[in-house]
Order: sequence, then structure tokens, then C-alpha cells
Amino acid sequence: MYKLFFTLAACTALFACSSKQKQVADEQAITTMLQQQSKQQAAALNRIDEDVQFWKNRLAANANDISAQIKLASLYSARFQYSGNIEDIHTSNRLYIAANRLHKHVSSGIYRSLAANAVTQHRFLDADRYLDTAASMGDDKYVTVLQQFDVKLELGDYYKAEQLLNSLANKHNFDYYIRASKLEDHKGNGEESVQWMEKAVADAAESGKDELLLWSKTNLADMYGHHNRISKAYKLYNEVLAVNPHDYHAWKGLAWIAFSNDHNTSLAKTILFWLKKQHPIPDYDLLLSDIAAYEQNNIEKNSYLASFLAQTEQPQYGDMYNKYIFDILTDEQNNYAGALAIAKREVRNRPTPHSYELLAWSLYKNGQLEEATRLLNSRVLNKTFEPDALYHIGVIYKQTGNKKLAKHYLNEALESSFELGPLVTKDIQRELNTL
Repeated sequence: MYKLFFTLAACTALFACSSKQKQVADEQAITTMLQQQSKQQAAALNRIDEDVQFWKNRLAANANDISAQIKLASLYSARFQYSGNIEDIHTSNRLYIAANRLHKHVSSGIYRSLAANAVTQHRFLDADRYLDTAASMGDDKYVTVLQQFDVKLELGDYYKAEQLLNSLANKHNFDYYIRASKLEDHKGNGEESVQWMEKAVADAAESGKDELLLWSKTNLADMYGHHNRISKAYKLYNEVLAVNPHDYHAWKGLAWIAFSNDHNTSLAKTILFWLKKQHPIPDYDLLLSDIAAYEQNNIEKNSYLASFLAQTEQPQYGDMYNKYIFDILTDEQNNYAGALAIAKREVRNRPTPHSYELLAWSLYKNGQLEEATRLLNSRVLNKTFEPDALYHIGVIYKQTGNKKLAKHYLNEALESSFELGPLVTKDIQRELNTL
């Protein structure tokens, strides 16, 4: 029902809706891995906490110690990846801003760090402004351009993003490969996107930089799934976890394979319960609600949805979970006016084709079919290739009476059953059966 992957691409599988899927996840092996990981996670977080305390003591001794402020800000940002506590990002921001008051106009590094935190919070327009300032300062232009590309892509300014990418002198390194992969993915050129990421993995392996290698392998695993290579995705996730047992995206990838491909809800829940303890972020409740719905356990489903909303509607999360709250409002609560308000906010904050698709879907749900169709034609068609968008496009065209286009887009969405999950797959099949 809800996509939970935030990297370059999410896993999909062409034949995931078949009842004769190949079982991929090894339940015994995964269960054994989980039993071995908790102590390592605690040790990693303790190391960060010790560093935080050291720099806090140093800052307490001198409130104007810029080095301590910047180091602490970096540590809080890093700790968020382990703790899942959004307050760590807010603390990091406050420290960077405080350091910037003392360090202003000396280095662009603080602005790039503020931009990175803003991206984490889905404050892309703020990130863009921070990077404009960093670029105007003139130092470390290469790093600034890389971040500008990332943000322009998130804002849907694909033309400017491509200009920035083409401006890079070196087109044969990791930095270029991963961004070329992102750009091709946004263009809907999936196979080219995979090929660029494979180059990134090879480059990272040759460089000996483990962190880059693990990151690129996880993203390549997502892409392999997107192209129906679920076994290869599963293998890569496991390779990553063998080196970094607290790569939570890789664990979530295994949970999704267990649920969406294998329909092994017991294993998927085991992984997610572990993740909730180790890395308590709202996302896991959302996926658990999806699994409960698949198991036809409405009490659990509603409980997990309530928990997710209670967390994500807190002010400190800002707009980070708008897309998922939007899905709940439209699919579960029939709160179409609330969904329309979120869609409009998303278009203001992030005017991508996918944001306009949300707006079109909410207009359709509010009974404005003609306006929804007009928006699809002008802002969405052939500009986004996300499976949930294709599904919505198909439904809207079905309502206009255009059965040919409805079948086309619904069948395209159906090819991504693995990403969409069993519940949405069933909805798509039902729509197709009534055409």
C-alpha cells in the first residue's frame, strides 16, 4: 500500500502478483543474523554518544568554540542515522547556525551541511537557498555543484540538474556515476540507470572506500529489484549487512522481499519488530499496517496507522512524511479535503511531476475529474514513471471513459507489483477486470 524506500529506486518485480513466486528470503539465516546484531548496534551508538559527550564538554568550557560546534553538529546528524530521533537533526541545525554566526563568510562548508540536513527533512527549497549561498562564496565549488545537482533533481528542475552534471570535468568517477544513475532513473531509463550504478559499485570497490561501496550496493540492490532481479537484490542486501549490520535500509529491503515477493508475513514482521527496537522511526509502523491489512487484521492495521500518524503529525517532522500521510487520507480515511491541502503544499515545496500527480489524484477524489485530467496531461504524463502514479493515472483515465489509456497505465503499474505490494496489486487487478 505504501512505498517505504527513499533511495534512488525501489524494488519491483514483474511477476510478483503470481501465486507461484520463487521464495527468495532464507528465514532461518535472517533470524540468526538478527539474533547476532543487537549488541553491535548498541556499541556503534555508544561510540557516537561518547564522542558527543566529549565535544559537549569542550563546548561547555568555551561557548564560542567553533570547532566544537561544527563537530557536535556533524555527530548529531550522524547519530540520527542510528537513533532515528528527529531531534538529533534539529540539534544539528541549531549548532550549525550558531557556528555560522561566528564563522560567517569564511567557509561554505556550514551552508552545505545545513543543506544536507534540510534534504533529510524534505525542506528542499531551503536546501537550494543554502547551496546558492555556498556557491556564491566560491570555495569547494565541486562539492557544492554535486549537492546542487541532488537538490535540483529533488525539486524537479531536471534541465538545471543535467546542466550541473554536464559541467563536471571528470565524468569517470563515483560522484558522476551515481548522479548519472539518478538522472536516468528520473527520465524513466531504468536499464541505463542500473548500468551507471554498476559502474559506481565497481569504482567504489576499486577505491577501497567501504562506506561508498556499501551505499552503492544497497542502491544497486533496489534497482535490481526494480528490474525483477529479486535474487540479485537479496544477495546484495546480505553482502551489505555482512559488513555493516546496522544498515537499516538493507534490513528493510529484506523485510519487503519477505512480504511482497515471498508473502512470508511472519518473517517480514520479525525483521520490522527488530528494526522498531533498534531504529525507532515511524516508517516501520506504516509497513506493519500494510502487512496487517494483507492478513485481514483490521484492528492491528488501524493501531499501526494511528501510531504512524501520531508520530509524523508532530511539528518536528515538518513535511517529511507528507506523501505517506496523503496516502492514508485518500486510501483509508476518505479525507479528500485534507489530502488536497497536502498535495498543494507538496507542489509549493517540491514542484515535481510526482507532486503534481498527487494534486491530480486529490482533485479526482474531490470530484474534480476534468481538472484532474487537465493537470495529468500538462504536468504528469511522460514526466514521472513511479508505479503508484501510473496506477492513479490509469484510474483517472478509466473514469473519463478512455479505456485504452486506462488499460495501458494500469498494466504498466501492474508490472511493478513488487514495489506496490500485494494490496495495491489486487486493487489494480480489480480495476482492470472492470474495463
